[in-house]
Amino acid sequence: MENAKELASFLGGASIVGSPQSDFEFIEVIRRGLPSRVIKRVDKSSAVSEEIIYKSLRIAKRTVARRKANATRLKASESELIYRFAKVLVTATAILGDRDKARQWVLSENRALNGERPIDLLDTGIGFEDVMDVLHRIEFGVYS
Repeated sequence: MENAKELASFLGGASIVGSPQSDFEFIEVIRRGLPSRVIKRVDKSSAVSEEIIYKSLRIAKRTVARRKANATRLKASESELIYRFAKVLVTATAILGDRDKARQWVLSENRALNGERPIDLLDTGIGFEDVMDVLHRIEFGVYS
């Protein structure tokens, strides 16, 4: 299943997030704030448009533009949202077999999530946990 190396690679590798060896080590990376370069990388890694990602995560378009223009770090709260999105995509890719299927799953309404798209639930901790729970149920063949 997903691991810290795959997640770090998705987010841009050592030059952007360092070399966390576990999810726990991502805590400090998130607290420091991800560099704004991660924005372009996540857009590319996910094949989901920047507009969809940040609208769903409820990060203002102007905030994203300002962080990129000034090359400043994202706030910890913004970094956490990016981390959640990346974690879900990496996990979905591992479970569903490829990035295209994972992207489609994240962008599609899901019965197990009350008809919501997984990407639209990642702005809250509860929503993130629910999305990860559904992915793990898929992994173990539990139909919902």
